[in-house]
Amino acid sequence: MKPVHTHYDNLKVARNAPPEIIRAAYKTLCHQFHPDHHAGSSAATQTFQLISTAYQVLSDPDARRNHDQWIARIESESRQHESVGRPHQIRRQLDRRRTENRARPSANFVSKSRQWLQWRDPSRSLVFWISLLLVGAMLGLLFHS
Repeated sequence: MKPVHTHYDNLKVARNAPPEIIRAAYKTLCHQFHPDHHAGSSAATQTFQLISTAYQVLSDPDARRNHDQWIARIESESRQHESVGRPHQIRRQLDRRRTENRARPSANFVSKSRQWLQWRDPSRSLVFWISLLLVGAMLGLLFHS
């Protein structure tokens, strides 16, 4: 579900924020984005207008209640739309996982068996035993003298 962008997001406060917190956030953001501080910046002017509109809605209890109802309605509609298409998505994901799992064991088995065969290679084991014998002989000569 995509999150709904609300006036709470514009003021960067939680949905259950008390009026004091909303007012403090409004003052902070107004100071930060006031058009007088950003001379000629249209982005700052737009942001300031968004912040002002959000504060107007959230500072009025009736308008805030209507806004909260709108948020709840939009979120419930998006959940309904999501649940309609969901079984098909789940089925596709399961099919994809089944095909991936079928392909993995055989490739994995081949690579494991190749690793095992590498260590079982007679030429490698012969080199290992000869080097071990030479190291033993050198240690024997070193400590025997």
